[in-house]
Amino acid sequence: FPKNQSHFRFFVVPEAPASVSHKNPSLKLHVTNVMSQSLHSAEVQLEYAKSPSTKATILQQSSFALKGDLFEMNFMEAKPPSGYYEFSVRVEGDSRFVANHVQLKVKVATEVGITNVDLSVVDKDQSIAPKTTRVIYPLKVKGILTADSHQNIALSFQLADVNTGAELTPHQTFVRLYNQKTGQEVVFVAEPDNKSLYKFDLDVSERKSEFGSVSGTYFLFLIIGDATIENPILWHVADITIRFPDEDAPTPVQLLNPYAPKPEIQHLFREPEKRPPTVVSNAFTALVIAPLLLLLILWAKLGVNISNFTFTPSTLIFHLGHAAMLGLMYVYWTHLNMFQTLKYLAVLGGITFFAGNRMLAQKAVKRTKN
Repeated sequence: FPKNQSHFRFFVVPEAPASVSHKNPSLKLHVTNVMSQSLHSAEVQLEYAKSPSTKATILQQSSFALKGDLFEMNFMEAKPPSGYYEFSVRVEGDSRFVANHVQLKVKVATEVGITNVDLSVVDKDQSIAPKTTRVIYPLKVKGILTADSHQNIALSFQLADVNTGAELTPHQTFVRLYNQKTGQEVVFVAEPDNKSLYKFDLDVSERKSEFGSVSGTYFLFLIIGDATIENPILWHVADITIRFPDEDAPTPVQLLNPYAPKPEIQHLFREPEKRPPTVVSNAFTALVIAPLLLLLILWAKLGVNISNFTFTPSTLIFHLGHAAMLGLMYVYWTHLNMFQTLKYLAVLGGITFFAGNRMLAQKAVKRTKN
């Protein structure tokens, strides 16, 4: 296949992960055929290198130089900010080359520096001037700071590119407070303001639930990390004794075993509304029963014609089923719930329906014969 006179396939592969930095400024590419043989006769051109986030083109129409078996280009001469870049590479030198445009993703890495680090313990009522300590990386604050529920802990710092001095905004900027005695840790996010000054402000009283109201000495760590940072930072900045109010302190059992049973929560349900007086209930019941009593009185005066009533099984079952459903309504009011009532009603209703259908059919046949 490599001797095909019409087409010639090749591969463009970075020597290592496609990454450059001030320590390793050159991007190195292998250009080989399908047999992994280097193509020294190829000409490698960079069409453009641009940032996907800003859409800014950093470099374009530049050539790679052949050094040994590798094609190299010092991309850091263009002074790109740290981040990821899209490279469009074109390979020439032979008219038989197929698909000679290649897209690469290249990372520009750098080193981060921490400056203007201030750690303060501030009184909420501002009655006492803040105790501010300037800390220089990688040193640690001497002694142990103290903060209670009437104070805030504030940390501010700036991040910059060590090589260019440009401001950096890494993806991960965390403040970790760790209690070595209990093994408890709480992690917060430090966020930059509009001047790229990172700030962390801890209100001791408002955040007591996140600490479980456990007083003690906490190690304060600053964590800086990003995929484009060569020197991720885990810095032990200071030791701080945090004191929470004694009434909020957990019991010894809770402190040793966080899964221990918690105190019972006493729920207070709403008291039921008062029932109406007995006179009102009895009057309402009389009004409901009045139509039935009126019906019985009218039947007594006018007379009831039951000459057409037949004592067949279907007739008896229909009337008994109808009476049973009326009785079920009473039992539902006094004893049953809705689901139980619906279950019994389905059985009684089905029997009554078929019995009534049979009774009407018999009456129709009798009427036809007469």
